[in-house]
Amino acid sequence: MSTQKETYIRLINKSEDYIEQHLDTSIALKDLAENFSFSEFHFHRIFKKFSNETLKKFISRYKLERAAIFICVNHSISLTEVAFFYGYNDVSSFSRAFKHHFGTSPSIYKKEQEMTRKQRSNM
Repeated sequence: MSTQKETYIRLINKSEDYIEQHLDTSIALKDLAENFSFSEFHFHRIFKKFSNETLKKFISRYKLERAAIFICVNHSISLTEVAFFYGYNDVSSFSRAFKHHFGTSPSIYKKEQEMTRKQRSNM
C-alpha cells in the first residue's frame, strides 16, 4: 500500500510529464489541478512542497532550459521560432525571461554556442 507521500510524488511526476508534453502552450494552475482532481490551492501546496518551487517558476525554468537545449541542437532555427515553440507570445518576452534566468540574452547564448561548436570542429 502506498503512503500519501508516495502518492503525492507520483502526482508531481505526472504533473511534470504533463508540463513536458505541453511546453508549447500556456499551462495554468487551474488546468493541472483539474486534471488531477484537486483544488488549485491544494494542488499548488503539494507541488511546491515536493518540488521545492512554485508551479509558475517550475514551468518557466523548464521551458527556458529546454529552449536553451533546443538552441544548441537546432542552430539554424530563429529565436522567434524558439519563443513561439515554447509558448511565449513574442520574442521580447522570451528574451527577457531567458536573460533573467541565464544572465545572458538568447542571441548572445546562441552565438556563444555556435563559436564553441566551431572551435570543437576545428580540433
